[in-house]
Amino acid sequence: MRAAWLALALAAAAAPAGTGTGPLVDATGEVPGLLLDLRYATPDNFLHQKVYPDGARCLLLPDTAARLARAARALEPKGYRLRAYDCFRPRSVQFQMWKIFPKPGYVADPNKGSNHNRGAAVDLTLAERDGGWVEMPTQFDAFTPAAHQGYPGGTVVSRVHREILREAMTAQGFVPNRMEWWHFDLPDAGRYPVLDVPLAAGAVGAPDAGFSADAGR
Repeated sequence: MRAAWLALALAAAAAPAGTGTGPLVDATGEVPGLLLDLRYATPDNFLHQKVYPDGARCLLLPDTAARLARAARALEPKGYRLRAYDCFRPRSVQFQMWKIFPKPGYVADPNKGSNHNRGAAVDLTLAERDGGWVEMPTQFDAFTPAAHQGYPGGTVVSRVHREILREAMTAQGFVPNRMEWWHFDLPDAGRYPVLDVPLAAGAVGAPDAGFSADAGR
């Protein structure tokens, strides 16, 4: 665990001045065809508040981005792209979300951290090749049984799309959240430290030492 922290801290120190990404990479430059719909940069989320700054980016650990890129390439022949709802989330934002909605199961306790705070989790859905919407069992952040992996209800089309996404992600080693069809974690997510890197380009931040394996939102 300490080795993982030291490696990321060294990567942060070696990052080019002014990038503000530390050990993270911008997924839009790594994942072919990736569409961004960062819901926490708008009020269109379960908090009903904007908690990300203008210019928020989809930042991820290099391993997360590399696996996501492979999943995207595997989906291309099937006529699909990926649309990201949430990527890395700074720990400072996790505290803000907890203040608005302090309910475990909906928001991870920031004192423990979320895998989103590590850059080791991504929330996403499928999109058509032209960017059109694809039917899924629920909307993003719909905390109901219909959002669970394996939910037998809803339309056949929505279940097929859910499985196409799940299969593409698990083929690259991602671990699906059984309660949320859109949430996928790195298989070793808990070994990475919690970070507080700014989401907007040009800002400067630093790693925040936290080591919980809590994978909640």
